[in-house]
Amino acid sequence: MTNFPREWRRPVATAMALALAGSLVSCFNPFDPKVVGVGVSDPPPVPDSPGNALRLLEWCYEQRQISEYRELFTEDYRFVFGQLDPDGIAYRDNPWTREDELESTDNLFQGGDANQPVATSITILFDRNFIVEPDPTFPASSRWRKWIRTSVLLKLVDANSLQRESGGYANFFLVRGDSALIPPELVSRGFLPDSNRWYIRRHEDDTISEQEEGLALGPSEFRNHATGTRSIVSPVAAMPASYQRLSWGALKHRYR
Repeated sequence: MTNFPREWRRPVATAMALALAGSLVSCFNPFDPKVVGVGVSDPPPVPDSPGNALRLLEWCYEQRQISEYRELFTEDYRFVFGQLDPDGIAYRDNPWTREDELESTDNLFQGGDANQPVATSITILFDRNFIVEPDPTFPASSRWRKWIRTSVLLKLVDANSLQRESGGYANFFLVRGDSALIPPELVSRGFLPDSNRWYIRRHEDDTISEQEEGLALGPSEFRNHATGTRSIVSPVAAMPASYQRLSWGALKHRYR
């Protein structure tokens, strides 16, 4: 053991303590989004345009932040399942609302019941550059109502190590804050009609599930060359048990 002169001991001890603290910090990053419930690495985008509202949605998913997610949707928000999506049957006459959206996403981000394990990792990718069009359902309101159709790839891993993936397209209909129906929850927090803020009022799903893909492709024939036997293989049955490809709507429904 090295014996330092008495007058050096305090500075050396301080330096050693700082070095130890630095090594601990380098081993644990409290802002790593892969650590559930610990923190975030980047500030949230400001939804001051239709495109930035969708960037905020991306950020909320990847950082699993439900508080900012609650600020994205109008009071009259609706999620619309794909026409062939069996998970949407229950919502044909009883539409998916903002309350459904928030409950489902909260369960995904933080965990729900035993069949709704928390997502430990989420990656979501939209188009790098959005094409913003007037909302075709409100042609006279094109300045404050917009439509974005974007490709989407959503991947997540849950606490049971099940991997889920959604891919395809999504249609988002957005409204400017001075024309939006702002939820009372947000009004009570001081959110007022604001031309510099945009909200999502409708999301139409165009991602595809294994079931829909199987219906589109049909069964395929597999020939075992060793035995000469033939069998019919479903595209769905061929997927491993630890992986699911499903529509975004199906994912939302499972966590609702």
